[in-house]
Amino acid sequence: MVSLDALNGPPDEALARLSRFATARRTDFVLRSQKAGTNLASNLTEWEVGIETHDDHRVFVAMHRDWPLIRRIETEAGPFDTLHGWIKSEAVLSDLKTLLGDASFTLSEATETAIVEWDTPGEMDTGVHVRATLQLDPDRPAMLTLTAAPDAREALFATAHEIAETLPFLIVPIVIDSSLREPVKANKLKLPKDASPTDAFVAIGQSVAAQWFGNDAASRSGLEVEHVHQLRVAQRRLKTALKLFPEWIDNTWTTRVAPDMKWFGDLLGDARDWDVFTDTTLAAYAASDDPQHKDAWKPTQLAAESDRIAARQRLQDAMNSPRYARLALSFVEWFGTLEAPPDQADQTLAAYAQKRITKHYRKIERAPDLTTLDARTRHKVRIHAKRLRYALEFFRSLLTRKTRKQVEEALGNLQSVLGDGNDAAVAAQRLADLKEAGDFQKGLAKGFAVNAQRMSAMEGERILRKIKPPRIK
Repeated sequence: MVSLDALNGPPDEALARLSRFATARRTDFVLRSQKAGTNLASNLTEWEVGIETHDDHRVFVAMHRDWPLIRRIETEAGPFDTLHGWIKSEAVLSDLKTLLGDASFTLSEATETAIVEWDTPGEMDTGVHVRATLQLDPDRPAMLTLTAAPDAREALFATAHEIAETLPFLIVPIVIDSSLREPVKANKLKLPKDASPTDAFVAIGQSVAAQWFGNDAASRSGLEVEHVHQLRVAQRRLKTALKLFPEWIDNTWTTRVAPDMKWFGDLLGDARDWDVFTDTTLAAYAASDDPQHKDAWKPTQLAAESDRIAARQRLQDAMNSPRYARLALSFVEWFGTLEAPPDQADQTLAAYAQKRITKHYRKIERAPDLTTLDARTRHKVRIHAKRLRYALEFFRSLLTRKTRKQVEEALGNLQSVLGDGNDAAVAAQRLADLKEAGDFQKGLAKGFAVNAQRMSAMEGERILRKIKPPRIK
């Protein structure tokens, strides 16, 4: 969890006032850390190993990133012990030992960090403990790490919820370099054929979370157009995943996650619509007008820019709020307890994927002629096409070559063509609501919208009828 630097005092004092820390044992020390690197570093993306020292305690540490949690394994080392020898001797580190082989370590230069650590008392005398470690760096936001044994997961999340509800801390559920500002796009999945549907859902969820929280971290010092876009894409991919795996949706999701997810999605959608309207559609309208009339568009463009900034600020404020922190934390907690539904335990991924893909394909295949539909109904066809395209991206490693080459491309073209018509319709409505827009501008936008929807319906219909049923290998 990372602090937003609005604690009205030192973060350790703010945390100490919480009920779960009031009777906890507190320890203050300086932690000296060295990370271990090898020539196999590119193969160790899920592992981080190193040596931590404070006072006279020297500890070997190995951390395995298995989203949404990180498994930490450590042991206090003697003066003549070696990190490599410890890894070789620990059965629990067999995966890491296999990756390393006989490779030797190179330790990084040591860094020192001020640490405040609490060991909370057992929950209701059960002996369940949660350790909270606060890293204090004058040049960075305070970072709080919560750790607990596997059987103390409930207590760990209860502690995290109290912090998120009371103090301006946000979770960072995956290891991200927050100094990077680059927007994070969806990574390409490669699902093994022998994976179960639950394995696939977990892998898809990890991919969605990496995009979601990656852009969250990248936008902390300034939310830009592409951050908004990629956050919106992550939420749409998540919606598609839930449509593909409906049996995994339980009461926890419905009551604790879904309402806040809709709230966040609506804010994202509004901010993204203003970006598209201001940067693309409105700019095109102004450019298409006669040269002598171009200055008449400036007040309208300034008003649209003001509304765009306001929508972006509402989104940014929301992302710094306790409600968003609760959403992110509840999502991580829900995802961390996923189990296979009883009726899905024996189903192969290939059979499951084909069934779900076929169901989504039929929603566009059976659509009436697009030129006969109203704008709202035609937009629903676009949404179905988009979900099918995301589904094919999720299951891409299982698809036939022809499906990957032809169907995915056609779906992208269909989505783009129908999107042009929808953007024009949204733009006409936004201009109609802007008091700075003149009657000519509103009429021009309305005319553009009518023509764009007619053309997109015709071209979309042509593309749609050529899309063949997607196939699994």
